[in-house]
Amino acid sequence: MADVVDVIVADHVRFETLLRALRDRSRPDLAGHRRRTLDELAGLLVAHATAEESEVYPKLRELTGAGDHVEHGEDEHLDGHRRLLALLDVPDVTSPAFDRAVGKLANALYHHLDEEERTLLNDALALDPATRAALGDAWVAERDRLIAAACGSRAAVAALLPGPDPGRSGA
Repeated sequence: MADVVDVIVADHVRFETLLRALRDRSRPDLAGHRRRTLDELAGLLVAHATAEESEVYPKLRELTGAGDHVEHGEDEHLDGHRRLLALLDVPDVTSPAFDRAVGKLANALYHHLDEEERTLLNDALALDPATRAALGDAWVAERDRLIAAACGSRAAVAALLPGPDPGRSGA
């Protein structure tokens, strides 16, 4: 059984590690390392947010009255998806444009993680341990299912955003 707060925070720590790895320009195979790291980050980030919205946020809204926090978290997930798509669309992962896009995603993500940990996850701490464990188990199962389904692909990320895909002509 996985406490929902513990497993979500563990992913937050992993996001920070992956972003740090994307900023590291000292790797001998910089392009390959960045592509692999970006693939992991994209899958984890999309799966994490999507599973929160389907498995955790509705229950927090129902049990704690955290509606405003939930809506704000969902808005920040959407912003994160936009910034992730912009990063995925940078053709040269060794370029300054990639570094700038990493910075924009990191700034938005750090802001979101801070707010989520101070609001929604503190709301979750008020729940009884059995409820937190059930939410954690459901969230982990959904997150892992989404990662296995390649939810971090460019097409999957673009599909999460409203409107036409700005990165594809004719869309």
